[in-house]
Amino acid sequence: MDEKLALVYRYFQLLENFSADPVAFAAIFHPNIIQTEYPNQLSAEIKQRNFEIMLESMATNKQILKAQHFTVVKAIQNGNTLVVEAKWTGEIGVDAGKFRRGQIMNAFICTVIEFRDGKIYRQRNYDCYEH
Repeated sequence: MDEKLALVYRYFQLLENFSADPVAFAAIFHPNIIQTEYPNQLSAEIKQRNFEIMLESMATNKQILKAQHFTVVKAIQNGNTLVVEAKWTGEIGVDAGKFRRGQIMNAFICTVIEFRDGKIYRQRNYDCYEH
């Protein structure tokens, strides 16, 4: 689990730094990665993203958020799958819709990550945001 969890920590670090560097993400993402985000307070629909769309959404996050931080609470491994429970905190950087600059948001995240060839191949997010 150490290698897989280290990859997840690297992934979270890239997100916290608002990286949209395709080379950095190619080092941790399988070329055929698919991320699935299930409905939550921010999105009423199931969203699926491939590598390119994930990079685009990371660039968008940098425009909306001033800061974000992930804290891993627990990780459980079963074969090539790692289930990670984490807490996310984000500070809104601009007024956008119902969000206001300086607003702090918190989410409790359960992400199921499947690995292939030593990289993140599938990611399913179940995010629960505080009101």
